[in-house]
Amino acid sequence: MSDGHATAVLDVRVTNLEKVVERVSTAVESIDESLKTLTRLDVRHEETSKAVERAFEVCRDHETRMRSVEAEMPTLKLVRRWALAGMATFAGAFCMAIIALVMK
Repeated sequence: MSDGHATAVLDVRVTNLEKVVERVSTAVESIDESLKTLTRLDVRHEETSKAVERAFEVCRDHETRMRSVEAEMPTLKLVRRWALAGMATFAGAFCMAIIALVMK
């Protein structure tokens, strides 16, 4: 091989190598952007996961409170009936007293 031919081959190889390096550089930049996006998404996912867990914890707390209220419901209904009956009795007695005073 002559020096001219070897130089031409080296020029072609260097040019091809430069193109490959440029493509690799572009790929690395793309990977860098993708990793940054992935990191942001991971942070958002973790925040969302924690928020969902807090919401479920509040729901569990409400469930516990509801169960305790439901356990007391029969008693509360009974007391309400007694209170209403007592008020009706008092109102009836009051009306009878007023009627008795008017009739005198």
